[in-house]
Amino acid sequence: MPGTQIKVFDKIVHVVDVLAASSQGGVTLREVQDASGLSKGTVFRILRSLELHNVAARNGDGAYVLGTRVLWWESCHRQNPDLSKLVRPRLEKLRDLTSETVAFSLLVGDRTVVVEQATSPHATSTRFLVGASAPLHAGATGRVILAHLPAARRKTVLSQRLERFTERTMTKRKRLEQELNRCVAQGFAFSEGERLYNTSSIAAPVFGPNREILGAISVSGPSDRLTHNKRNSIGALLLKESRLLTEQLTRPGFIEKRVLAAS
Repeated sequence: MPGTQIKVFDKIVHVVDVLAASSQGGVTLREVQDASGLSKGTVFRILRSLELHNVAARNGDGAYVLGTRVLWWESCHRQNPDLSKLVRPRLEKLRDLTSETVAFSLLVGDRTVVVEQATSPHATSTRFLVGASAPLHAGATGRVILAHLPAARRKTVLSQRLERFTERTMTKRKRLEQELNRCVAQGFAFSEGERLYNTSSIAAPVFGPNREILGAISVSGPSDRLTHNKRNSIGALLLKESRLLTEQLTRPGFIEKRVLAAS
């Protein structure tokens, strides 16, 4: 570990490195202590501070993992300015057609991260924090992305302990598999109160090169407005815009710009 004049920062970075290197669904306090060579008290204080800033978090088993702020940093690093320019007009168009909040989320690791949104004009509406992340099993956005992941990766996600947010959250693998197959068949996903009470969402997938799932566009709002009766009509609007966006993202010219921007 390179030496600096800010020794505590060296220790913090070391702990973050331990969390980032974990591939077993998180690490315990003792495992961080052993890997970092720091005292138990120092590790505990660092992890507590990282949790307060959403740089670290606890998973369903109580183990330490990277927090949502790191996912946001990663999505900022990945996001190309050209992508935002393409996405924003489509979100605003769908917002104007549905009068509900429309968001674009990217797949980052095994979570979704909101990177752009056009908010509803209604006083009572669903609004997201840009950079907010969510798991793949709960809600329309995560589920439509999960449905289009390669079979092996989808199996890995479903084999993990799935957090329940409300009584409507799907955590049974068999039922989730049925819903994922439905997503693929109809082209979009619908959820009602799975992560937030009285909140419904409809989402359609967006693909990158080689038909690799990139993210999703979603329409979200109160369940008494975004009803089952509206899901097919809104789903059709979403499918149209998500397919047009996919076409733009997979054009050779756009791919070349992304390569140049990353080089």
